[in-house]
Amino acid sequence: MTPTTPWSPNSFTPADPAYFKVKLTTWALTWGLIFLASLVPGVLLATGASVPPWLAIIPALLVLVIALLILRILRRQVRALGYLEREEDFVVSSGVMWRKQLVIPYGRMQYVEVNSGPLERRYGLCQLTLNTAGAGATAHVYGLSEAQGHALRERLVAAGEEKML
Repeated sequence: MTPTTPWSPNSFTPADPAYFKVKLTTWALTWGLIFLASLVPGVLLATGASVPPWLAIIPALLVLVIALLILRILRRQVRALGYLEREEDFVVSSGVMWRKQLVIPYGRMQYVEVNSGPLERRYGLCQLTLNTAGAGATAHVYGLSEAQGHALRERLVAAGEEKML
């Protein structure tokens, strides 16, 4: 077995910058709905129901604070996504606060699929899902352009078939 090539965080292929728009839209929809739900006690108070005033204010403020904290790290989360193709294996990196690097040997790959949701398709993006034999590890590579995702899938499948022979 030949040793794998050394790597540094700068050698990872990053997610497409348009993936930030997907994450931002998802954030806005999710936290917008949660914020609307947090306003229910305030609406009840305004209509004359006997609701303590603190119950009308605290949930909405709490939701706003949490949503803004998540928004603050959203761009960093997207910048932390990446992958690295090495001679013997494939490395997927993610995470800001809890960093994760998943190393998958090409010979252990079970199947590779490319899929995209409605928001990803709107921006011409996709995600690659790679499943392995044995331990059942699954790696997701987010924020790939459609062409990049399909080309990567073909390279991974070819590398996997080569290593299995």
